[in-house]
Amino acid sequence: MGEFIGQMVKEIREISGIDTAEAIRIGLLPPTEARKWLVKQKYFILAAGSGRTYTDIKYELSEEYGMSVSSIEKLVYGRTK
Repeated sequence: MGEFIGQMVKEIREISGIDTAEAIRIGLLPPTEARKWLVKQKYFILAAGSGRTYTDIKYELSEEYGMSVSSIEKLVYGRTK
């Protein structure tokens, strides 16, 4: 398992208490879906307690997880095509 995926598994475990390593390893949970879930959860956690602007949080998560700000907005605000 790659370093990035390993870090995601660790963060998901910290937030939810669920160990997703095996599900990702066998292909039951695609890493892209795990990343989306993690980014959305971290957004709401940071928005509730960090005192930063929503824009700052989106840019931070964009940089940290390699997602565009517009993709994060779609996740958070539920915009779909």
